[in-house]
Amino acid sequence: MYRWQPGPGYGIVYQVTAAEGSPGGWDFFVSYTQADRAWAEWIAWTLEEDGHRVLVQAWDFVPGTNWIQGMQAGTRDAARTIAVLSPDYLTSVYGGAEWQAAWAKDADGTGRKLLTVRVSKCDRPGLLAGVVGVDLFGLAEPAAKSRLRRMVSEAIAGRAKPEAPPSFPGAGRAMPRTARFPGAPPRVWKVPAGNPNFTGRGPDLDKLAAALAALPGGAAVTVHGMGGVGKTRLATEYAHAHASGYDVVWWVAAEEPASIPDQFAGLAARLGLDPAADPETLQAVVHEGLRGVAGWLLIFDNADRVADIWPWLPTGPMPPGVPGHVIVTTRRGGFAAMGPVLDLDVIGVADAVRMLRARVPDLDQRTGELIAEELGRLPLALEQAAAWLDRSQMPAAQYLELLRSRGAELFRRGEVSDRSDTIATLWEISVGRITAENPAAVQLLGVCAYLAPEAVPLDLFTGHAERLPEPLSSAAADPLVFTDAIAMLVDYSLAKRTPAGLQLHRLVQATIRARDTSPAPSPRTHQKGLPPMAEEGPGPAMDPPAVALRVLRADAPAEVMGAPQAWPRWVVLLPHVLAAASHADHASRALGLAAMADASWLLDRAGTYLQVQAQLTDARPLLERALAIGEDVYGPDAPVVAARLNNLAGILQDLGDLAGARPLQERALAIYEAVYGPDHPEVDTDLNNLAQVLRGLGDLAGARPLQERALAITEAVYGPDHPDVARDLNNLAVILRRLGDPEGARPLQERALAIFEAVYGPDHPEVAAALNNLALILRGLGDLAGARALEERSLAIDEAAYGPDHPEVAIRLNNLARILQDLGDPAGARPLQERALAIYEAAYGPDHPDVATALNNLARILQELGDPAGARPLQERALAITEAVRSARSWDDQ
Repeated sequence: MYRWQPGPGYGIVYQVTAAEGSPGGWDFFVSYTQADRAWAEWIAWTLEEDGHRVLVQAWDFVPGTNWIQGMQAGTRDAARTIAVLSPDYLTSVYGGAEWQAAWAKDADGTGRKLLTVRVSKCDRPGLLAGVVGVDLFGLAEPAAKSRLRRMVSEAIAGRAKPEAPPSFPGAGRAMPRTARFPGAPPRVWKVPAGNPNFTGRGPDLDKLAAALAALPGGAAVTVHGMGGVGKTRLATEYAHAHASGYDVVWWVAAEEPASIPDQFAGLAARLGLDPAADPETLQAVVHEGLRGVAGWLLIFDNADRVADIWPWLPTGPMPPGVPGHVIVTTRRGGFAAMGPVLDLDVIGVADAVRMLRARVPDLDQRTGELIAEELGRLPLALEQAAAWLDRSQMPAAQYLELLRSRGAELFRRGEVSDRSDTIATLWEISVGRITAENPAAVQLLGVCAYLAPEAVPLDLFTGHAERLPEPLSSAAADPLVFTDAIAMLVDYSLAKRTPAGLQLHRLVQATIRARDTSPAPSPRTHQKGLPPMAEEGPGPAMDPPAVALRVLRADAPAEVMGAPQAWPRWVVLLPHVLAAASHADHASRALGLAAMADASWLLDRAGTYLQVQAQLTDARPLLERALAIGEDVYGPDAPVVAARLNNLAGILQDLGDLAGARPLQERALAIYEAVYGPDHPEVDTDLNNLAQVLRGLGDLAGARPLQERALAITEAVYGPDHPDVARDLNNLAVILRRLGDPEGARPLQERALAIFEAVYGPDHPEVAAALNNLALILRGLGDLAGARALEERSLAIDEAAYGPDHPEVAIRLNNLARILQDLGDPAGARPLQERALAIYEAAYGPDHPDVATALNNLARILQELGDPAGARPLQERALAITEAVRSARSWDDQ
């Protein structure tokens, strides 16, 4: 059918005659350079999945094909040419000839004969600048497929007409979705409630709207100003005022960068997308999803650093007429690199008086002006002052005198830096009155000051009333009394109640923390026997920061690894755990042993949650802090410290630092043996972990006796059918398999699988891991059909549990690809291995040992497919990674 001879060293795709029996020719010819061969094959495969006939050199220029004639005939017979643009392609003589031939057949573009796809950043020089194309680089595979298919369907149809009618372009925009009823909210909406008394920011709202309208899609406008000036409120009111102009509006609390991925996962779910586990894939999936909506607005509130939010900003051009806007609020500098900065100042006197009169209608002008000036015209202070006047019904003139006298007193005592420290003054006044009316409300306010400025779930208190000091404990146990306490804080504008819980402004929180005068405890010593959730009696255990840590520890799920049912609660609690632990770190006085023990535990569990979510670089410092605090509280040789060492070693192991993990694991084992003796279950756990590290380092002979000893301990303690016994059986089976004894490994693994299925049911991640290991044993025994069925079931379980882009899924993909290779199906193995490689790179970065494994395995597939040139750079890169980390990890399977 085909005749081919290679061109003079260029390796470009060249067209050939149509297949026999195909009188209509080819639907598409893919023109590319050898450097972009992987892209070309992926494009061809995707199009053929949709039923198109595609001509691509890698598949159709078989030995014996005449290359020159093929090029000429292919150009003639293909309905359309897809030019795969890259810097290499644009410098190729033959690539230029191919796209120019397609362009010449349709110079005015009416037939859409030439389509362009950029697979890396490059110019579109000359005539190519006038050809509409798409970009595939920087996208996750699902997003890239969607964009490619959309380009092809629109080219064939000759139109990009949407399925639903557009809305009326009243704001000068054409929106590709069904029009919404006027005043209806966007399809996807997560924004704090608006303020019916919002006053005095009309010009600033106009400036913000104008700045957003003038920017290209995805660029950001930053609202900058001091705390309490109204940055968050301005962004909130803009979202409410312009809601009808967007299809998606999403609020991101950006103060804690580690909590941003969970918030984007929530957006992905609302958009009907898969909430990918690793941040990079999640970013790409959401960004591409936003391109398909009729306008969107993202608000990143209270960002500290540009670097924390930059990767989350959508990039690339928006469709014509579709707004894609980003608002960032911050107290920090340096955000001009992202786009225009709108500096927000205090409001004018007239607007300040109007703001006060919204709740105190009979306020006379002169007194209102004096109160406004006394409060520095700071919107947060004005809001609290208006709430005070409304609630207390105190005459305005008397309130003004109270402000002046209390401020002067605080200044004389040195408790405020100057008379303009209005929030501290207002807090003093409000708390004095609230304490007399509802002391439980003051205690609640104090605890919330040590949590995050996001909404605090109220069941954190009502569900753990026994962990709270009196009278807050009794109040939290009585729904009506607790509601009264919350209502008082809301009435005085010290907090606001949202559907998600109780929320304090961060400036109010900072003022409360600065005014916390709880006495410091006496110096402490290590308490090796300190039990979990220990009480210390009166004193530091009752202090607000200690109470915050204690209720969080009582509420946070302890089981995280392999417990997806616990993850939604961790999504809610994570920012509060990070805030409370941070305040413990920076407390000006010691909190007491129990509170610091709680902080260590919370950091350890939070780090483990981030580890499960593939946020390893965010998890590591939390586990390091957990270990340091644990050593300080318990001493260096306590069992709790051994647990922290274990978990930190696990992170290092996931990051590929096995040499760093080993001494931590050995130290943990020594602690457990010294404390509990040689046959304790905790010793079993550490023997397991150390054996895994040695296994990863290639020391199977050293790992085996540790694993056998662990199994003996577990069976003696728990009996033969406990899940910990299954864990040890599983790990020993892996060692035997790698030692070349699959027959000895098989009964151990089958027994482990049976225990896991009996305990957890058929669809648990532990079952998936056991299925994976049994599949590898069957592969070693030559039962490839049996191995494939088990591995496919394992993959399905993990995709359902973790999502499609988690490292556990990559392990299954890697092993299934190897089985398909053994079955003689390298073409089927290739996309699995490529997907595994992409997951590893996104989760761990480009230089991780698991990336080397995937690169090496993909290279083997390419060699089997007859592409040694494509395989070689992958092998070279894998070798470089392995040498860099000095890892002896097996490349065969995991």
